[in-house]
Amino acid sequence: MSSPPELKVLERCQVSPPPGAVAESALPLTFFDIGWLYAGSVERVFFYAFPVSTSQFIDSVVPSLKSSLSLALQHFYPLAGKIRRSPGSVDKYEIHYADGDSVSFTLAEHDDDFDDVSGSHPRELIRLLPLVPQLPQPDDDNQGMRLLALQVTVFPGRGIAVGVAVHHAACDGSSSVRFLSSWASACARPGQLGPAPPVLDRSLISDPTGLYSIFFKSLAANEQVTKPLINLAVPPGAVIGSFTLKGDHIRRLKELASSKAKAKAEEGGASLRCSTTVVTYAYAWVCVVKTRAFAGDRIAHFGFVTDCRERLWPPVPATYFGNCLVACFVEMKAGELTGEDGVAAAAIAISKAIQGFIDGPLEGAAELPEKYKSVASQQPLSVAGSPKLRVYEVDFGWGKPKKVEVISIVRTGAMSVAESREDEGGVEFGFVLPKLDMEKLKAHFSSGLKLLECI
Repeated sequence: MSSPPELKVLERCQVSPPPGAVAESALPLTFFDIGWLYAGSVERVFFYAFPVSTSQFIDSVVPSLKSSLSLALQHFYPLAGKIRRSPGSVDKYEIHYADGDSVSFTLAEHDDDFDDVSGSHPRELIRLLPLVPQLPQPDDDNQGMRLLALQVTVFPGRGIAVGVAVHHAACDGSSSVRFLSSWASACARPGQLGPAPPVLDRSLISDPTGLYSIFFKSLAANEQVTKPLINLAVPPGAVIGSFTLKGDHIRRLKELASSKAKAKAEEGGASLRCSTTVVTYAYAWVCVVKTRAFAGDRIAHFGFVTDCRERLWPPVPATYFGNCLVACFVEMKAGELTGEDGVAAAAIAISKAIQGFIDGPLEGAAELPEKYKSVASQQPLSVAGSPKLRVYEVDFGWGKPKKVEVISIVRTGAMSVAESREDEGGVEFGFVLPKLDMEKLKAHFSSGLKLLECI
C-alpha cells in the first residue's frame, strides 16, 4: 500500500521591504475595513505548470522570488505591518508598519500528483490544505495581527503552487491581487513592478454619517467578538471542485433572462439590468438552491459584495489600497427559484439589488451589520472573488496559472468566482461541499446547460 502524499518544509524565513526604504507609518482602518477585523484571512492557491527539479528551483528561482517580494513590499508595505489598536484609543484601529517588519515566507516540497490536485474535478480538500500558509495568531490586541503569509510549494518535475493568506481587514480582493501582480511582474521582469503602485491615502474615504462607529459597535456587541459570524466546520470528506459557464452559455442566459424580464415588464413587473454578473450569479444561485433541496416558501438568501471605488463621490482611484466593498443582499422564496423561470426571477432580483447600489452605494449602509447578523444563520450563499480581479493573469514568468482556488470558502460556505482560464468571456465557479452534494450540484449545473444549448 502506497504511503500518503507528504509535504516537506524546506525553509521558513521572513521577507521585508528593503532596509530603510519605508518610514514608520500608521494607516487608520476605515469603516470599509473595520467590519472585517475578525473575519480572518482570504486564502488562495495559484497552481503553475513548471517542470523543474527542487534543486533547480531553489538555485535559480527562489532568490528572484524573495528579492521581487521585497521590492513589491516596498510599495505595499502595510502588508508587512500589523493591525493594532491605535495608541490611546478604545475603538480605533490602524495598520502599523515599522522598519524591519516582514511577512512569513515558506518554501516546501510536495510529492502529491500535481496534475490531479490542480484539476477542476472534485478533489479531497484535505490534499490542498497543506499548500495554504497560516497567519500567526496574536495573543492580544497589543501584539497586533499579522496581515500576510506566503508559501511556495514545489512539485518536483511537475509544477509550483503559490499559497497566499491575506487578512481581510487589510485589504479586499482588488488590492491583494494587485499586490500579487506586482510581485509576479517583478519576479518575471526583474526591476519592474508592472501595475501602478497602490494609493495609500485613507483620507480619500470620508465618513460623514459615522459608519465607522456604527460598524464597530455592532462588532463589539457580538458575543463572540473575536470570531467571524460565519465560521463553518470543514465537512467530513469535503471535496473542492469548479464549474465553468462558457461565453456562449452566458450569452444564452442573457437572451433567456432578457426575454422573460421583458414579458414581465410588459405585465408591470421589474426591468432587468442584464450583465454577465447578474445572469451568472442567478444561474449559480438556482443550482445551489436545488442542490440544498430548498422548496416552497422557504426563503433562500444570496449575498455578494460590490466595489465602491468608482461609485463614491468623489471617486476613489482603482489603485486605492484597502477595503472598498459594500454588501448586497437578495432573498427569494425557494419555489420561485426552482420553478421554470427561476433563473430569470433570480436575475431580476439581483439586478434590482445592483441598481440600488449604483443609485446610492452607501444608502442603507448603517443597517448592513444587523442585516448580516440576521442572515448569517440562514445558510446564505455568498460570493468570494470576481472575474474582474483577473487572477489568471498573475504570471511569475512561468506562464499563467493552471488553476486558482479560494480555499477559505470552506469556512464561509461561499462560492468562489473568477474569470475562466480557457474560455474568453467565461466565468468559473468554485465550491467546497460534501462529495454527494458536489455530485448533485454538478448534475444541476450540467442539466441546466443542456437546456440552454437547446435554445
